Amino acid sequence: MKISWLERALLVVYTFVVALVSLVLMAIAVGVIPFARAVEYINNIQYDWDFRLALFIVSFVFLLTSLKLLFLKRKRTTFAGTLIKNTELGMIRVSINTLDTLVQKAVRGFGEVKDVRSLVVAEPDGVRVRLNMQLMPDVNIPEISQAIQKKVKEYVESTAGIIVKEVYVYIDNLAALQRSRVE
Repeated sequence: MKISWLERALLVVYTFVVALVSLVLMAIAVGVIPFARAVEYINNIQYDWDFRLALFIVSFVFLLTSLKLLFLKRKRTTFAGTLIKNTELGMIRVSINTLDTLVQKAVRGFGEVKDVRSLVVAEPDGVRVRLNMQLMPDVNIPEISQAIQKKVKEYVESTAGIIVKEVYVYIDNLAALQRSRVE
């Protein structure tokens, strides 16, 4: 259970006050503080409007704090870097790394791609994919880019069941032809 910093501070103060009151009552019970002295101290308190108001406010704050801590809500925690999909049988969590691996596999199936770097960004209703690629020379860039976009979208959606909202392709460079040296 994850609680906020305010709830944590409230819990610390509340626990400290309860522990202090418990120690005083235990000291009275074992005789460290004589019972007669405690009764005498309580009898010497002036029971006027100021005391009544202070007693009411402290008691009310204590009651509210008790109720707040009693009914602390358990917050849903999602694992960082995961995407959640609900089915009728339960929840499915797929990590962003898994989706990135699927994207890489789909792109590496193209012989025209020399190198690829990918970034998968999770959104509430799907993912966006960004591809930085280096292509082989003499390829039709618009044609291969559209084919890669289509393949990535279909592969990720069919394999992981996660909706791919966008596949952004950036052609970083073309690979240089390396000629073989004859010796």
